[in-house]
Order: sequence, then C-alpha cells, then structure tokens
Amino acid sequence: MRSPNPDAEQALSDSDRVLLRKSVRDLLSMRWPAEKAVEKSADSQQIVAIWRALAEQGLAALGSSGAEAGLREILLVFEELGRAACPAPLLGAIASNIVLAKQESEAARALLEHIHRGDAIVALALGAFDGDLAAGDARMQGGKLSGVVSFVEDAQAATHILVFTDAPAGVAVVDRKAAGILSKAAPGLAVPSLSDIAFESTPAIGLTVSSGILADVALLARLACAARALGAAERGFELAAEHAKVRKQFGQLIGQFQAIQHKLTNCLISLDGARLALESATAAYDNGNPNWPVFASSALAFASPALRTVSIETHRALGAIGYAEEHEAPRHFRRVHADLVRFGGVSRTRAELADVLLGPIG
Repeated sequence: MRSPNPDAEQALSDSDRVLLRKSVRDLLSMRWPAEKAVEKSADSQQIVAIWRALAEQGLAALGSSGAEAGLREILLVFEELGRAACPAPLLGAIASNIVLAKQESEAARALLEHIHRGDAIVALALGAFDGDLAAGDARMQGGKLSGVVSFVEDAQAATHILVFTDAPAGVAVVDRKAAGILSKAAPGLAVPSLSDIAFESTPAIGLTVSSGILADVALLARLACAARALGAAERGFELAAEHAKVRKQFGQLIGQFQAIQHKLTNCLISLDGARLALESATAAYDNGNPNWPVFASSALAFASPALRTVSIETHRALGAIGYAEEHEAPRHFRRVHADLVRFGGVSRTRAELADVLLGPIG
C-alpha cells in the first residue's frame, strides 16, 4: 500500500502543467513533425536524438522526485508523445527512476545519471509482472540472467535492459552489448515493433526490489500507455473533426450529416471521460491514497474500450484517408490499439476490480 506523499503539497499547479504541456508540444512539433514521424520512427538514431532533446528539458528524470513532478505530469508527457506519434523511450526511464532511486549500488546510480543526461536508453521488460501470460520471465542466478521476455518496448535503440524478476523479486540491469542476448522484433501494431528478448547466462547486475514496488511500477506502466493512447486518440479525433468540415458527399459537408455528428459527439464524451478517469487515478497516486490501484484499474477498465471505440469511429469518419500510410491518421490508430491490448488488456483490469468488490476466487 502507498503511504501519504509528503511532497503532494509541493506538486505542480494546474498553470504549471499547462506550461509543461506547451513546452513538450512545442518541442515535439519542432523536433518530431507529423509529416516525418513515420520515417523517423524507423530510424533508431532519430529516436536517440529525440530522447536527448527530451533529456535536455529534464524529462528523463520524471519519476525521480514527487516534489518536482508526480504521476500527473508523467502521464501528461506520455499523452503528448502519443499525440505526436513519437516513440521516445520514456517508459524505461520512468521505471528506472522509481526502482533504482533508493538503490545504493554505484552501478545503479551511474545508470540513472546517464539516463538523465540522455546518454542511456533503457528498455523495460516486465516479465512475470506484465500481466500477459505470454510475456515470459527471466531469473537471476550467480550474476547471470536466463529466460525469455516478450513485449519489450524500445529494444532497438536501448543501451540497457531493465528486467523485472520474481524469483527472487528484484530487477536485473543488463548492458545491451552483453553476451548471451538474442533480440527479435515481434510483428504487430506497435511502431517501432515490440521485441522478444532471450537471455542465456547473460551477465547482469541483480538488485533486490520488493514485489510490491515492482507490481506498482508495472501498474504505472499500464497507466502511461493508456495516457499515450489517449493522446493518439485525441489527435485522431481532431483530424476527423477537421475532415468533416471540408469533405463533401452528396453535395453536402459530411459534418452536416447527423450520423457523423452523433459519432463525433460520442467520441468527444469518451475522450473526456477517459481523461477524467486517468486524472483521478494519478491524483490518488500523487496524494498517497493507499487505494490508488483501485482507481488505476477503474481508469483502465473505462478508458481502454472507450479509446478503442473513438479510434474506430474516427477511422470510419476519415474514410479512405484512414488507410493511407502517408497520412497521419493510421499511426494514431495503431498506437491506440497497440497500447491498450497490452498487459492483459481490459479483461485483466475488470478481473482486478472484481477481486476488490467480491474477493479473490479460490
């Protein structure tokens, strides 16, 4: 359970968050323009470049201190990354900042310094804490890591891999250049692709971390991906709404048809609802509410189907444009679905809520 947060009263104000959002959006519009997002996403060097630019803004240190920025600010940045279709490797940095912050290991401290400078990129492998039974797991023994993990984000550009282990509970920090690593891109909707990584007696630094903390970080990762999906869905909605104002069919603007009006109105309601649900979860976490996982599961249970429906409806409103790879819309469609089917999907969140309401079965 999470204890009250003494830094909550020092958290950023709403006006501060407005400035943060503007700063991130301006940076991404300049360094990751929409018309070049597809080609940049396929180039690991471009991902390294945008990561260093984000680090220069201090965003690589998010999660290090609740006094400077909490979960609300973290999700705000992920939302902007989703809106820009930018696969910046922030997920591994957030996990590293939380998990390694209190470690006394010199190697852990050195890695955090490199992350904050933008010199290190961490791929996060949740393994047994992922929530998907196909995520695999890996185990430390005698300073060596063995096993197979799937659904690993940012592996293509990573300098290190942070692997969650459950026997014993902890993390393994792996240098990407270490011997005994086999990485393979897994086909799917995510761009860049998620990866399957096999470790065969790979040298690694094992650090003890409680299973409770690892489970909390895994839940934070799920919320971050939901926020990124929210940003992508919002941008897709904006594109559809603008399209409805200029596209004509049967001599009329399609925005004048009630069918389109009703679909877009329902999308707007769903977007606002998803945002409010995620904000409730982040506020509970930042305020130290011990029941924040319930808020998180509730937010995910609502936001996942809502955002997927928004993505499908805006895709239909855009018509053939929604299939044109040279257009911005398809990448947002892929992002929404790729982020929301992960970690066991909505079925897992509903099962978590059922456990809270009815108690675990068996």
